[in-house]
Amino acid sequence: MSILKYILYLTLFFSTLVSCGNKKKTAEGERLKRTNWKVLVDSLANNNFDYQWIRSKAAAKINYKNEKNSVKANLRIRKDSASWINLSKGIQIMTAIASNDSIKVLKKIGGKEYYLDNFNTVNKFLNTEVDYSLLEDFFAGNAIGFDYETKYKSGIEDGFYILSSQRIKRMNKILNKDKNRHKEILYRCWIDPTNYKCAKVRVDLLSSHSSLTVKYSDWKEIENGGLYPYSSSIEMITPKDTALLSLKYTKVIINKKQTMPFRVTDSYQPMIFE
Repeated sequence: MSILKYILYLTLFFSTLVSCGNKKKTAEGERLKRTNWKVLVDSLANNNFDYQWIRSKAAAKINYKNEKNSVKANLRIRKDSASWINLSKGIQIMTAIASNDSIKVLKKIGGKEYYLDNFNTVNKFLNTEVDYSLLEDFFAGNAIGFDYETKYKSGIEDGFYILSSQRIKRMNKILNKDKNRHKEILYRCWIDPTNYKCAKVRVDLLSSHSSLTVKYSDWKEIENGGLYPYSSSIEMITPKDTALLSLKYTKVIINKKQTMPFRVTDSYQPMIFE
């Protein structure tokens, strides 16, 4: 499958495991105190990026197998509605729109092609489980897939607070191929103690031997929105492939209504996946 077609999947939802040794200090050397999981969940919710619209530009890098590609990305997001992405490299490469119930793509080089479908097809191809909310969380710099009603276990790891769907010691056992737990989905969120923003999320889908890792850094204040990560990455590892998308933002504007142009003309042919 061509790199352009894999960009589709990376664009639509999107490291290795951190050290198991618990460090109780932040990068500044301040000793962290254990904090109740409810306090951390509330802090995370209160510090989510606040917006109705986002328009941004970024330098994007896509790594897939032995291929590395650099492109320019323009993004437009309407909260709880849709995300529009345009990729270019001197010329336009593709335009995509994703929402809760649909995925639409126009591939504009190497033969004009269109793709109209939904996340069920993406999940079947990648043998995993993702949906539109993961994509929107990623582009907003929020903790992807976080369930604010779930009870978590809290801890401290490598200078960050961590919320997990299993006790940390038990999780290490599960990740070391505990056969009795192969169907579980393990969720972990690392929280920066300096701003209570999500610094990293890792989701392990043990039933499909797949993982999804998101990282955020380089936080900058956006007026009327809060802190936004000008550097982010999303990595998917499956038994078949490893793929990474990283973004370095150069411009972020919020709460200005945007258009999301998308038109399939007679010059486009259906996109066929091998």
